[in-house]
Amino acid sequence: MNPPKKLINALKENERFLILTHTAPDGDAFGSQLALKLLLEELGKKVEAFSEYPIPEQYKFLPGVNSIKDLKFLSLDSFDCLILVDCNRPKRVSYQKDIVDSLREFKGIKIVIDHHYEDNETLDFATVSWICPEVAATSVLIYYICKKLNFALNKEIATNIYTGIIVDTGNFQFDNTSEEVFSIASECVKAGANPSFIYQQSFENWSIKRFNLFKNMLSSLEVNPPVAIAFLSNDVFKKLNVIEADTERFVEFLRILKDVKIAALFREIEKGFIKVSLRSKGDIDISKIATEFGGGGHKNAAGYRISGSFEEAKMKLIEKLKNYSLL
Repeated sequence: MNPPKKLINALKENERFLILTHTAPDGDAFGSQLALKLLLEELGKKVEAFSEYPIPEQYKFLPGVNSIKDLKFLSLDSFDCLILVDCNRPKRVSYQKDIVDSLREFKGIKIVIDHHYEDNETLDFATVSWICPEVAATSVLIYYICKKLNFALNKEIATNIYTGIIVDTGNFQFDNTSEEVFSIASECVKAGANPSFIYQQSFENWSIKRFNLFKNMLSSLEVNPPVAIAFLSNDVFKKLNVIEADTERFVEFLRILKDVKIAALFREIEKGFIKVSLRSKGDIDISKIATEFGGGGHKNAAGYRISGSFEEAKMKLIEKLKNYSLL
């Protein structure tokens, strides 16, 4: 797989880079962001990365993570090039309108590197884009950028790429796991990535607060085969002192039941504003449903944002599922 020539030229010819990713970053978001940051720094570039704070506990082990700055202090004044990784549009970077507006108004080169489907907003925003929905993780694309720039993986970059891969493939269990994925993972291990350590940190490093949040989600579970739905209110997030990123992978657990083919987790980010994560099994394409609500994603993993109460949002989803004969 070859990165676009315009992308490689932009990385070679510019000196000051800003790398951002999506809200509630997961392992692929952080992994691709940090791997690219470390790569560009190895090439002598000046690079800064920003994200939402606090950094989730399960990703504090990642090489370079302490260099990530708090997104609320973001300033675009000193950069030639803005890069979005694992994120296909500015409004996915932040819930804050002023931050999103500033990204859209950035005058330098704007690059999007992602494995989610592009849309009109992506096309309008990006100077250069490399979007490959067929690859398992954005970290895979960063791997190919390393190869194109003739950079041999080191332990730090390999650890970040490997983390992105295992998180977005469910530790090689999801349908997007391929021969390509195993080949790249093998190279990362040869370069020093430790599979056991990375797995434990990424998947078996929950705090008690996060586990209590998980229990709360399960207590809200509604199962109406083939659909399972759960809800977490903003009040619960405040009560337990947890963040949106603490719900990572929760929706995947809702697919455990044999007769459940579609899982939906509704998270109330603030009163009247809900983020919906969808997962499906097999050939059920829930990205089409997410797209109808203004979101997007992959065939078996997608999401969107919606205004209103949980009951209103739930009924709208159920109507869509019925329209697609999925319920």
